[in-house]
Amino acid sequence: MINISFISQEKTLFEGEANMVVMDGQEGQLGIVKGHSPLLAILKPGPVRMIQESGEEVFFTNGGFAEVQPDGITILVDSAVRADDLDEAKILKAKEEAEKLLKDKKDQKDFAEVSSQLNQSLSQLRAIEALKKNVKLKN
Repeated sequence: MINISFISQEKTLFEGEANMVVMDGQEGQLGIVKGHSPLLAILKPGPVRMIQESGEEVFFTNGGFAEVQPDGITILVDSAVRADDLDEAKILKAKEEAEKLLKDKKDQKDFAEVSSQLNQSLSQLRAIEALKKNVKLKN
């Protein structure tokens, strides 16, 4: 088991142990287990999954940093929300609006902002899918 400290600006989101932590790093997906080589990683927006014997804890984060040591990992993020608390219908609506705005882009500033909103919606949907997959595995 690897020790995990998952901390946002507001509070500690998770403090405990898990068999594995899976998250999206800038260079690709990371799977961290006890004994992993030391690593400092930039996290992309997306799901962070703590895989435990009893199931998974899944959070969505807007990005951050992870410091990995052989016996533990510290994850620092600006903000995060439990995947259970994400509203899929609201996210799908935001995704559709962003896609529509991208088609009607007027200037580069609008494009960058809307593109960022679309990427966030897609990342949140990935977090919801990870949660749904976990629920199906439990049943």
